[in-house]
Amino acid sequence: MSDIITDIGFDSKSLWQPKGFEPNPFPESTWPLLKNLNLKRLTSIESEDLTPIQENFKLPMAEGTFRHFYNEKIEKLALMWVLISKSIAGGSWMGWPNDNYDFPALVIAWEESKKRLHIIIDVMPIADCVEYEWYREKYLDGIEPIYNEYKDLIGPNSTYRWFRAMQGPYHIFDHPGEQRERALKCEVEYIKYWVAVVQKAEPIKDEQYKQYANRRKRILMTQLRQRDPLGSVLMRTLGQDLGKKSVLGYT
Repeated sequence: MSDIITDIGFDSKSLWQPKGFEPNPFPESTWPLLKNLNLKRLTSIESEDLTPIQENFKLPMAEGTFRHFYNEKIEKLALMWVLISKSIAGGSWMGWPNDNYDFPALVIAWEESKKRLHIIIDVMPIADCVEYEWYREKYLDGIEPIYNEYKDLIGPNSTYRWFRAMQGPYHIFDHPGEQRERALKCEVEYIKYWVAVVQKAEPIKDEQYKQYANRRKRILMTQLRQRDPLGSVLMRTLGQDLGKKSVLGYT
């Protein structure tokens, strides 16, 4: 039995039914990079029980599962792997620091169909990188060699102004043509970098800066919760109850 089945409880290929296309193994490729963070299962957020979406669900428009984790530094780390309308494989990892830390949020999205692939790859800064230039130098600039290797994957940016305003300086977005294996490798490299940053992260010592960083983090979370088009897709395909839980789980 593979690690992904043992530790997370499903095999990504088992969700895929349409003939003539098999998605890349997004969960199997990414989970091993994160499992060494001493993660614990997160079962509720803001008094909302997440266990119903941590079951393998099968609905008319969507089937799949979510997993949520935390540790002494990470407030929440959410995995999504969902088959939508039997034609689109939707995968993502979204990770946030807890209130004692300020390392960037992990934003990894993988949306694959037979005809196209859409990716979002970012280590999204919690602090403004102009006002706090040291933040960029400390947490983000180390990923520049990886960014330079894979920046040809970048296509037209998001049409959402609010989302573009959140992005970090090493953001990779959109459709890398038929370079699917290479795009997945880029996501793997970004996750490796984020894991190393988390492992080295130290608690915030400056109380005034800590208040600023946490206020900004909550604004980022709130805007994603209220505006991310993925949220409306999940509400339509999973229904109001499961959809609400899924959005709370990653924002």
